[in-house]
Amino acid sequence: LQQKRGNMGDVIKMLLVSPLFQGIPEEKMMEVLRCLDTRWADFEKGQQLFRQGTSLKAAGFLVEGSLSLEREDFWGNRSILAVVRQGEIFGEVYACRQEKRLNINITALEKASVLFLNLETILENQKVPEDVRTVLLGNLVGILADKTYYMSRKAEFLSARTTREKLMSYLSAQAQETGKTEFQIPFNRQEMADFLSVERSAMCRELGKMRREGIVSFSKKQFCLKGKAKEE
Repeated sequence: LQQKRGNMGDVIKMLLVSPLFQGIPEEKMMEVLRCLDTRWADFEKGQQLFRQGTSLKAAGFLVEGSLSLEREDFWGNRSILAVVRQGEIFGEVYACRQEKRLNINITALEKASVLFLNLETILENQKVPEDVRTVLLGNLVGILADKTYYMSRKAEFLSARTTREKLMSYLSAQAQETGKTEFQIPFNRQEMADFLSVERSAMCRELGKMRREGIVSFSKKQFCLKGKAKEE
């Protein structure tokens, strides 16, 4: 396994705390990475890693940068499903079911470095030692369960009727997940609008109203929930 940048020891430390590799001894990591046919790829800001309709042969572990998982309709309208950050895994569903074509675009939001992992070796018990395979399978099930939960929460946001209701549902969920009234979201304003499937200018106007009403304060990606939301 050859690394294109940085120190491989630092990357392994990052992998060991990721959901997929939790419970794997550090001394076995290089062997595991070889069994998973690991390969590196670098991408420039704005570059599409994969397009809708193509196949994804391996899951990706994001070593550096950030990615956007997007859905695009026939007319080019974009909806952001999720943002992948450093240390997170993406594409595991498609890597496990390679006969399924991608129904999303994966785009680099900034310069990115990805470690691709062939999950078929885990599912088909080709190379991975049995004790390691058992741990990886359990971790993979947990990851898929977390992604299912995440998408169910997003469905809650999108089911809200108005822009304000979508904003309040999303911001309330962020406060609940962090356990704090002040938190940082992963989106800029356009990304947030795309994520909630609302028009950006209408969303910004609604945020302005909510700030004037003392419901929320914010600066860029930092938000703080304050008063009780008023009924529209």
